[in-house]
Amino acid sequence: MSPVSAPRSTKAAPPTDLGLTPGRMRTIRSRLLEWHEAHQQPFPWRTARDPYSALVAAVAAQQTQMARVIEIHERWMRAFPTLGDLARADRADVLRVWGRAGYPRRAVALHETALRCMSEHDGALPRDPVALLALPGVGPFTAAIVRTFGWDDDAPAVDTNVVRVLGRLVCGDLQPARETSPAAIEAIAARLFPPGDGARWNPALMDYGGRVCLPRPKCDECVVASLCAARPRFAAGEVAEPVRAQGRWAGSDREGRGRIMHALRTSNDAEVRETTLLRRLDGGDAEERARLRRLLGTLVADGLAWRAGGRCGLGTARATE
Repeated sequence: MSPVSAPRSTKAAPPTDLGLTPGRMRTIRSRLLEWHEAHQQPFPWRTARDPYSALVAAVAAQQTQMARVIEIHERWMRAFPTLGDLARADRADVLRVWGRAGYPRRAVALHETALRCMSEHDGALPRDPVALLALPGVGPFTAAIVRTFGWDDDAPAVDTNVVRVLGRLVCGDLQPARETSPAAIEAIAARLFPPGDGARWNPALMDYGGRVCLPRPKCDECVVASLCAARPRFAAGEVAEPVRAQGRWAGSDREGRGRIMHALRTSNDAEVRETTLLRRLDGGDAEERARLRRLLGTLVADGLAWRAGGRCGLGTARATE
């Protein structure tokens, strides 16, 4: 359920009818919804009708495998069952609960959203789409998930899996994340969306892209293969070119930031001397120590750590006493 800001493409959007006749749309919907009924997964945020639970799941799902999302969601909801509990929590505790889930700025966004809801929205997530999108870390996909599973509103949710399904099915592109225009995906998602049935349709598309219409698709198992514009190309032996992967992890700044965060999270003390932290991280030579100090500075700027008077710790900045 990874969100997608927009597929990158210079390709023009398809004609306004998209080749989606009423009959074709009915068949696509019925087959995918039937597949969903047989294969749906019992994720708690999909049935709870709790906007906050849906928000946590959507944020946790950003660039994260679903197996980990379940674990993160369970851990988070135990620690902070409501928006109010989260708003009252210390930033350091929020980051400890998030743990090694990756991209800890997402945890900060959740915390900041809770604080904003307390001060501006009477302690609840706003149902209004514009107000919802104005909250920290809430983009179109996250807002759609909150609206779908929180209030059963009609809101097409488009993540990387959905882009892959729709771009192949309708446009015939093998790697829609690179080839299909954002306008085309938006138009297809809106046209295929069955009003009043988003709580089944959105997860049907997301799960189908995650289990059948994979980067290397399982076309022989596909219930809409006979309707798929990309199927003849795959059958002829064409292969979807992979989307460019992230750079090397070992030795990267991302890895260094992760090591610092882990050291701060697992420290027995709320604050440590910066020199002690560097020793723990094996910053033996001057160049590596300088790099770690620089990375600590980026964590401070992101609201993930603080440093003052030669000491540092997890969470928001503290003034020197």
